[in-house]
Amino acid sequence: MTENALSPTGSAALDQGESNGRAADFSTRFMALLIDWVFLTSLAGCSFFLVARMAMAPPSPDWGNLFLLLVTGLFVLLIWPLFLSSFYFIVLHSYGGQTLGKVFMGIKVVSEDGLLLPVGASFLRLVGYLLSMMPLGAGFLWAAVDKNHAAWHDKLACSRVIYL
Repeated sequence: MTENALSPTGSAALDQGESNGRAADFSTRFMALLIDWVFLTSLAGCSFFLVARMAMAPPSPDWGNLFLLLVTGLFVLLIWPLFLSSFYFIVLHSYGGQTLGKVFMGIKVVSEDGLLLPVGASFLRLVGYLLSMMPLGAGFLWAAVDKNHAAWHDKLACSRVIYL
């Protein structure tokens, strides 16, 4: 069985070989995260460019239009990147276990049981990303010294990153 198959409980079970996969090392995980960061930054930048292009239309002397432009700009700069990143990581970790960076690096996120992460665990993993960044990225660097290469967000979400 090389593809995911539904177990009697309705969750996707992985191959036995994949569920016992070798833990991905820090450098591979870092490169995957860097690829994801470049991809998400590019998407957010394109969104900002489109809004900035719309703002270059001849200005209307109406204060309502100016206020709408300001609110739209703040949304695109602050809220849209957070929403995009959250959606990207939660959905892709839950439905396939791989983001674009993880696909390129040949790694996958699974639960400690070797199954795909449920949506709740993916959300918890995302919250763990924020916690891992707080003390100067120490939570991410923890994967370099941990014997199982588990970062803080892996421990929080009971997940692990394995080679395919």
